Amino acid sequence: MKFVIDKQTLEDLNILGRYKTNSVFNVYNHTVTRGGGLVLERMFLDPLTDADQINFRREIFEFFQKGRFGFPFTKEEFELSERYLGNTDHKNIIVSYLNNIKRKSAQLIANDEEFGLLQEGLEATISILIKLEAFMGNLREFAKSSAYQEQADKAWKILRNKNLSWILKSEKREKYKFWQFAFYDHKLRYTISESLSELMKIVHDLDVYITVSDIGTKRGFVYASANEKKEINIDIKGVYHPCIPDAVANDIHLDNLSNVLFLTGANMAGKSTLMKSFGISLYLAHMGFPLAVRSMDFTVQDGIYTSINVPDDLNMGYSHFYAEVVRVKKIATEVASGKNLIVMFDELFKGTNVKDAYDATVAVTEAFSKIHECAFIVSTHIMEAGLTLKERCDNIRFKYLPTKMNGTVPTYPYVLEDGISNDRHGMMIVNNEKIIEIIRGYKIV
Repeated sequence: MKFVIDKQTLEDLNILGRYKTNSVFNVYNHTVTRGGGLVLERMFLDPLTDADQINFRREIFEFFQKGRFGFPFTKEEFELSERYLGNTDHKNIIVSYLNNIKRKSAQLIANDEEFGLLQEGLEATISILIKLEAFMGNLREFAKSSAYQEQADKAWKILRNKNLSWILKSEKREKYKFWQFAFYDHKLRYTISESLSELMKIVHDLDVYITVSDIGTKRGFVYASANEKKEINIDIKGVYHPCIPDAVANDIHLDNLSNVLFLTGANMAGKSTLMKSFGISLYLAHMGFPLAVRSMDFTVQDGIYTSINVPDDLNMGYSHFYAEVVRVKKIATEVASGKNLIVMFDELFKGTNVKDAYDATVAVTEAFSKIHECAFIVSTHIMEAGLTLKERCDNIRFKYLPTKMNGTVPTYPYVLEDGISNDRHGMMIVNNEKIIEIIRGYKIV
């Protein structure tokens, strides 16, 4: 089953985005090879929904993190090799020879670049294969009885191919003689092209394993443990946002008996960031990646939905409030379909008046709380909604992010506490900015 998530949720959590410097993807996007970059993108687009697969991938990353194996190739030589191998040769060796004679002649007569580029590609490919043989010979010894053993053995088997081993044992030259070039070229781009394609896939995966595990080491990230229990149980110690320097960590626990976390706190207290941190960690945990927590154990979920930054829709003629209603309806439909989902609502119904927002927040939260197959985090400024829900529901955890006053200046520790916030500092912030004085000081000409 495919992990369920939509565009709005991905944008709320800022998961994807090669060209967004603050995206979660770019925390890990440091692969050397183009193929490795594509593998990383596919992993981000397709989180896993099977606990065994998640834990198996996690074990591979942990193996590389423990071994601290450096990726032995440069970006430049791989670009030359991938371009070279991507253009397969003619199956007939005589035709292949004749084609290379034509290319060589064009180089000599018209200074054509094609033959020279093929030479560079072949030399880069042989250089990579020689390095890979040495690297894999060492790696497979460490990989015995590990999650990576199968891939290491597969790569080694390809490297032991008689057509390939013959090339690897040949004398390494700065420039190969024409007959050597033509012979090796046909071997690499036709005779064993399928085997090399499989080998390059292994190297691309290797690039991702080494890159991501290195990020885990450098950033102090750890791995989550997945289990297949039907009942929700998500226990996170010390979750923080991976894209925020010196972010404050918090503990979050959701389970079948307490499947709703009701979060209150003043503006700027950190509610949205906490919810995003939780959602990002859960998403990365389903990928088997190292993540920004102290520890995490979780039951595998079918997907995540959020309603954090819901814009109005001028094309559809939606006001902000109606856009919120449409979003909640979409999520309610998904929840009612029987999926095991994690759902997060930040400031439910903030686009309407306080009375309607209170009534709607209480009604929607109470209705969702009865669906124990899913878990919810709901934030609001309306403390009265929390007080009402506390009387009506015994399966809701009430947490708040406090505000500490330094004279008339509010400060925010970003550390969760039990209970419901009664902080109301909006007018104090307005006064601190001297907005009224600015307006009163305006002189009408």
